[in-house]
Amino acid sequence: MIPSSSSPMLRVAVVSIGRSGTSVISRILHEVLAVDFGDESDHIPRNHNNPDGYFENRELLELNERILAALGGSVLRPPAINCFHQLAAADKHELVATARERLNFYAAEKPRFGWKDPRLSLTFPIWQAAAPNVVAIIVFRDPRAVMRSIADQLEVPAESLAGLWLAYYRRIFSHTAACPRLVVSFDQLLEEPIKVVKTMADFLGMASETEQWERQLAGIVKPKQAKHRAVAGVLENNLALDADTEALYGYLRDTINGGLQPDYAKLERLLNPPSAPPEKIISPQPKSWLARLMGR
Repeated sequence: MIPSSSSPMLRVAVVSIGRSGTSVISRILHEVLAVDFGDESDHIPRNHNNPDGYFENRELLELNERILAALGGSVLRPPAINCFHQLAAADKHELVATARERLNFYAAEKPRFGWKDPRLSLTFPIWQAAAPNVVAIIVFRDPRAVMRSIADQLEVPAESLAGLWLAYYRRIFSHTAACPRLVVSFDQLLEEPIKVVKTMADFLGMASETEQWERQLAGIVKPKQAKHRAVAGVLENNLALDADTEALYGYLRDTINGGLQPDYAKLERLLNPPSAPPEKIISPQPKSWLARLMGR
């Protein structure tokens, strides 16, 4: 249920490594599930890589670049998971205040406002501090398809991106541990769009409108389109995954395809393999988060 004017406004962050289908997910949230992503004039422009639009607010993206620069990282060089503790208090305060100001400007009094940018995977703690009522929709896709797509876009060998997918999801699950979150599969969306949309609607407290969704989704989810198609062709390229990436992806894929959400104790073990420094990443999610957010 959309919150009343007396309830906190819902802020939805779509979080993922790039080239994972978040533009499609964001378009569905915007056009089908009434989560406002703002005016297209405020977004980065469409191009040949994404002719249907990115749904990424230009100013929020630019702020994410500032945050990454302050952390000494970039989209291809994710800063350390604990880097936010190393920010000077004044710098952190200024970044949080700027994020709050820009969110308030673009979201205004909208009952549901969403934004997405792959950089959110790395900068999320700043935005959560700016909008404590934020919820996260975490999107994942077969890492081989992701790496191949990023490599094609940047014109670099896919093998040069080894480890990037796992680095992003370690940070995503760490940074979102204290907020309500839903994990969705882009590959499942291509196969079962209604099921995925219903899962998101349930998460956001919305009623099911299956017949209407079917009509709307027909023009949005396009499995035969090059950037939407399943990964069978990519797999033929035999892009190898390291064991830790394969284990995490396999667990997420099997869990979500089975109609479940991750078991966070198991996920923590997968996110802390012996080859990685030990870090506390996961905490269980309260089942009543939406009721608490809406003041019920």
